[in-house]
Amino acid sequence: MTRLKPAAPLAGLTLALTLAACGQTPDTPGAAITAGALSAQAVRSGPTLSTLAPGKFQELNQKLKVNIVLVGYEQGAGPRNVDAKKLRAELPGTYRTVNRSPKFYGLPAELGVNFTYDYNVVYADQNYEDAFFGYLKSAAKDAPLTAQQKAYNAQTVRTRTITSNALIDAPSTEKWLANHAPAGVDTTQYTVYLVNWYGRQDFRDHVYSKLDEPDPDTGTNFGLRDSRKLIAWGGTAADDEESGQGQKPNARVWFYDLSAGPEAWTLNYDLTKQDVDGDGEPDERMPPVWEYGNTGATYRPFDNLSRDLGRVTRYVALDLLFTTSPLYKPAISAPALPRNVQLDINVYQGEAGFDATTLIKQKLLLQELGELQPNTNFSAEVTSLPFEGRAADVYLCYLSGHSCYGGSISKTGYGDLFKVHQTQLMRFLEGDADYEVPIFAYHTGDLDIPFLGLADDNYADGTQSFVFGADNRATRASYGLTTTLIHEVGHHLGMSHPHDGYDSETDNDFGAYGAYTYANVGDESNSMMSYIDLNWDFSQFDRDNMNRYLTSVYLNEANAVLATLYASGKAGRVAVTLAAADANAADAVRTYGTMNYAAAAQKAQTAYSGVMRAAADAGVKIEPQAWPADYKAKGGSSKFVDTVTYQRSLP
Repeated sequence: MTRLKPAAPLAGLTLALTLAACGQTPDTPGAAITAGALSAQAVRSGPTLSTLAPGKFQELNQKLKVNIVLVGYEQGAGPRNVDAKKLRAELPGTYRTVNRSPKFYGLPAELGVNFTYDYNVVYADQNYEDAFFGYLKSAAKDAPLTAQQKAYNAQTVRTRTITSNALIDAPSTEKWLANHAPAGVDTTQYTVYLVNWYGRQDFRDHVYSKLDEPDPDTGTNFGLRDSRKLIAWGGTAADDEESGQGQKPNARVWFYDLSAGPEAWTLNYDLTKQDVDGDGEPDERMPPVWEYGNTGATYRPFDNLSRDLGRVTRYVALDLLFTTSPLYKPAISAPALPRNVQLDINVYQGEAGFDATTLIKQKLLLQELGELQPNTNFSAEVTSLPFEGRAADVYLCYLSGHSCYGGSISKTGYGDLFKVHQTQLMRFLEGDADYEVPIFAYHTGDLDIPFLGLADDNYADGTQSFVFGADNRATRASYGLTTTLIHEVGHHLGMSHPHDGYDSETDNDFGAYGAYTYANVGDESNSMMSYIDLNWDFSQFDRDNMNRYLTSVYLNEANAVLATLYASGKAGRVAVTLAAADANAADAVRTYGTMNYAAAAQKAQTAYSGVMRAAADAGVKIEPQAWPADYKAKGGSSKFVDTVTYQRSLP
């Protein structure tokens, strides 16, 4: 997915496991884990297991408590009151995780990570509100009006005029909310705080900011910009190097304050135009809270705050942050999943006298990816290439808007970049890791760059392929390549943006435009996958999601390998190893149920590794599938050991 150039404890939790074969639904509580559809001969060919099951698709079905805490909102029918029943009416009952890119291609996409939501709606009492808003008042620092507040003031349909502004640190506010929960709320469970300060005597117009993480390559502090002022924040992990100190361990908090702003990211300063961004579609956005009840606004009636808060909770907090779907399959190169991943970074040097490799901080890049997947060993190799020949020609074709390949592959430009590197892949991959991520970064001097980064697919079945980055003389005043590569490799490993995703009950893959413009507020979270440029870390939400994905992936790929092993008739020879792997799988499932997703993923990986060891000891060969994981044959051959169909179809 492209990273575009920017403009200037356990309560209430249960876990049910189901092994789903074709036609078996995941909604059967406590379904037995057995060999199921395997033939009687196949069952006799290996030991009986309690959790793993040869050839089966195992689903992790979890009842997940979600706290929705209203702070400063009262019950009632007034325009700025919140009716919990109406809010709940907007919320889904369940979520089924899919691999989004394969789904785009119409292919099977179920990941087997599913949820039933258990909502806990809480109205904060007066004492809590006094304490919290007292905190906000003490934390507020006088600041000039932002450009967006001034733009709001310029509209004749507004209900009030903003005459002063205050800046409040967003991570500190998140920390206060995580560490000071109302009665009946455990913030290690997923928690949305819906905040309204307006209407109290101590109210101040305000925006939130995050100022502690400038770009690591350029020193640019995007948090100083009006366009990066916030009305929401959350997801900070307790070990976050910049903002995590004092954060409650495993807190899972996101707050959304409609009495802040208005701000740029969701365009909610504009009460007049339907289509603010000029793309021809009306932009659905949530105005500042004081506008609810405004019958003079020309954009739309602001008459259903409960519904609007429900939509933000559903389409942002749930779909994009707490329980989101991956962009690409996290099962990289299955069934032989990689333990060692190398970032093979190739930098096209297009500016005389400047070394663009200085725009890559390898230590930070590897550190951040290691926090997303701590059980993977990441390494990097950086190579300089001249910006010339076919690589330069294809780039120039892209800039000119036509294809160097006669448009023979879809997505002109992106497709050409994929094709030129796919046809020359032998030049780049060396086979010195289980899996290599092929990365190509352009530094083009004074040539334009059409994107900052791109994590492409293979134009065949939605499998991740190459990562591209771009920079030039002008852009490097703000951006280097490090943060772009963290973001794009995050995609390659499976992560989606916090501003686009999938709603399973409506089977809707959506982005933050048109009817979901307000979903851009998902970027106002401590996620490297955001576009807002305020941090370079993966959030607690990102880590939870990735660890859930990997728990499912390791268990299911273990089952896939077991099918091959049992079919070989050799599984009985390695029964002790398989029993140990099965015990680790059971531990993974149990740990998953406590929301310790990191430990669950580690246990699942240990189970998978045990099955792979058993296969090797039995003499059953298991190979990787994806072409970047393949290696060159010994003896200098230019052929990879494995080949896939779409490679042969390209010249």
